Amino acid sequence: MPDDFKKDTSIEDEIEKSLKRMVEEETTVAKAFVGKSSDYKGNAVSEDNDTDYGKTRVIPDIPEELLSNDKNVSGGMSEDDLSDDEDFDVLIDDEEDDDIDIVSRSDNPRRTGNVQKTADGKTAGGTNRMDKKTKLIFAGIAAGVVIVIIVIVLIAVSLNKKSKQNYDYYYNEGMKLYEQGNYGDASNYLGKASKESEGKKNLNLRYVLYQCYMKSGNEDAAVNELKDILSYDEDFEDAVKALADIYYKRGDADNLTKLIRKYENGKCANAVKDYIVSDPVPSKEAGSYDDNIELKFTCGSGDVIYYTTDGSEPTKKSSLYDGSAIKIESGTTQIKAVAYNSTGVSSNIVELKYVIEYGAPAAPEVTPASGKYSSGEKVKINNIPDKCKAYYTLDGTTPTASSTEYTGEFDMPVGNTVISFIIINDHEQCSTVVKRNYDVTAKNTYTYGQAESQLKTTLIAKKVLISESQAADGSKVNFVYQTRTTVDGVEMYVIRYDVIKNGTTSTAGFYGVDISTGKVYKVTGSEGNYSAKAY
Repeated sequence: MPDDFKKDTSIEDEIEKSLKRMVEEETTVAKAFVGKSSDYKGNAVSEDNDTDYGKTRVIPDIPEELLSNDKNVSGGMSEDDLSDDEDFDVLIDDEEDDDIDIVSRSDNPRRTGNVQKTADGKTAGGTNRMDKKTKLIFAGIAAGVVIVIIVIVLIAVSLNKKSKQNYDYYYNEGMKLYEQGNYGDASNYLGKASKESEGKKNLNLRYVLYQCYMKSGNEDAAVNELKDILSYDEDFEDAVKALADIYYKRGDADNLTKLIRKYENGKCANAVKDYIVSDPVPSKEAGSYDDNIELKFTCGSGDVIYYTTDGSEPTKKSSLYDGSAIKIESGTTQIKAVAYNSTGVSSNIVELKYVIEYGAPAAPEVTPASGKYSSGEKVKINNIPDKCKAYYTLDGTTPTASSTEYTGEFDMPVGNTVISFIIINDHEQCSTVVKRNYDVTAKNTYTYGQAESQLKTTLIAKKVLISESQAADGSKVNFVYQTRTTVDGVEMYVIRYDVIKNGTTSTAGFYGVDISTGKVYKVTGSEGNYSAKAY
């Protein structure tokens, strides 16, 4: 330790010792007022006496005569008594100028009052005075109290000065050693400085002390120092980042998670952002649905998800999400999910509330509307939802799941018919019933012979034939039935047209005749793949 520091410290110690001696001496003076002093020898005070010089002198004993009953009445003395005692002096040492003052009773103002003597020669009446002994006791006590207060103040000032000197010394020495790379010794000095009143508030000093602990391998002390820093300033970002780094390297997932939760949305978010685990992301937003849903989660690469479906807090003991869908059915389901990374740090808990209330399907949309139609018209339902089926009846009764299932459009029945329709979902909930009233008149239906005759008449009109059996070029013709089928939505007979020339028969084309109207079409293609165009 430098000599100047030792010197300063010894000076402070000497001041403390001197103040203590002063208190002891003043206490002795106070005692002298109430009792005898064995130190008083009746000798004159001499400045040459080494043992007495510089001390407060003890007053002589108070003579018994001054306290006798025949000179005191009710704690007072007569005027004559006081005048007789004017040679009673008090020696008082003035510590300021090392002089001894003699204070005589004759120098003190007298109290006045009426003094009367009684028949036995004692004084009575007049002003009630305290006796000398009592006054001296009070004076001594008052002086002692004042001196003690002064001493306390001086000691406090001295100790504060000494403390400041210690802080500056420890701080400067510690910083010097830190810059020199002597982190062990630097931490000792800076540790002492940090315990002083100024050091406790110097967070930069505390942070350097943390670095000393880390560089000297005292990680536990480093952690405690960082926590102390944050207890003074919870937004000291460097301390938050340093603490997060230590927790991560230690694999202390619990404390790192707590630190992340505290700072991830505040001023020090950047200090913990590298350690934040992404929250699980649901495939379906929380809310109300009218059908069952299948819920899936995604999370960060390498993370795993745990979840609960009863509203309890998820932990590593909860259900592990394996990537398959979580089926949520009727009622209210409270899902909570949390993600963990490989270190064990957790994300925020995601809370999702799903309310499933099955809704009945919408009413079926049936076309065409009720009315009069010719035979051949089709009936169709246009809005059957997934997982639903439609049913109908032809007698006007309400359909059920046991009625005829609708599998596609169908022909209107000939006559006056009331058709009832309904849609039922997979939860056995039914739509409202829709009814249609169709009055259908039957059309004339061409037989094949009528159709062939209609075709020949059309070809003669088109001058393809000059008669039902001879072509325009004189060749003979022949008509061959192929099939009765629907081509492009029209039910027709398909007829082959052959020409016989020079004894050779060849096909000249195909024709179709609508069995309901007799309309003729030019047909191309092959069976099963015909197309028709009006002729």
